[in-house]
Amino acid sequence: MSDLSLNENPWNAQSDPVLLAHAVGKRFEQGPLRVDVLDGVDLSLSVGQSLAIVGASGSGKSTLLHILGGLESATTGQVQLMGHDLSLQNTTQLGRLRNQHLGFVYQFHHLLPEFSAWENVAMPLWLRRADPLESRAKALVLLKRLGLESRAEHRPSELSGGERQRVAMARALVTQPACVLADEPTGNLDRATAKEVFNLMLEFTKSFNTSFIVVTHDHELARMCERTLYLKNGQLNTSQA
Repeated sequence: MSDLSLNENPWNAQSDPVLLAHAVGKRFEQGPLRVDVLDGVDLSLSVGQSLAIVGASGSGKSTLLHILGGLESATTGQVQLMGHDLSLQNTTQLGRLRNQHLGFVYQFHHLLPEFSAWENVAMPLWLRRADPLESRAKALVLLKRLGLESRAEHRPSELSGGERQRVAMARALVTQPACVLADEPTGNLDRATAKEVFNLMLEFTKSFNTSFIVVTHDHELARMCERTLYLKNGQLNTSQA
């Protein structure tokens, strides 16, 4: 367990990476079977930078994203988020780090069906015990900027696929996190809607100076990011070879 409280983080926003992975490895074992999904992955993400990680299905993209987000532990190596070594945090500390510094967007929106669009967006603020009226106001402002002002009171079942993903994006951004991690966020959308949603995601992360990592198999969407890395045979490279 780390002796460092989150309020004492010496992280320097001007020079230190938001996310840093060094020699990260991940091995899955079942009986005598051992599969090394990640093998010595190194990665550094600067403030406000957008990065696409491209790889085939089963290449370990989602596993890497989960490790970077503290949702899964690495077998070897180290991941730092805002200067905090994730391996040194207990479950409570990891939860606080994720809530304070990260936003998540998935292929499936994972919106809570019994809540309205604005309530889904406000949820991360409620988890911080933020003022309810202030949380609602922030959620509504963000939904308006995403063109969803008229849909704020609608539940997920009453929204289109593109609208649901925009709500999920608003939820990821409402706390103005240091970094948004996206796992095939447009995988369930048609090409035109996918490009629109992805453009919005890049636009809003840039306006918030939020770093952005997306894992995808879509090379066209990946080229819209500032950097692209390719995951193959458990390792990240700057080329597809």
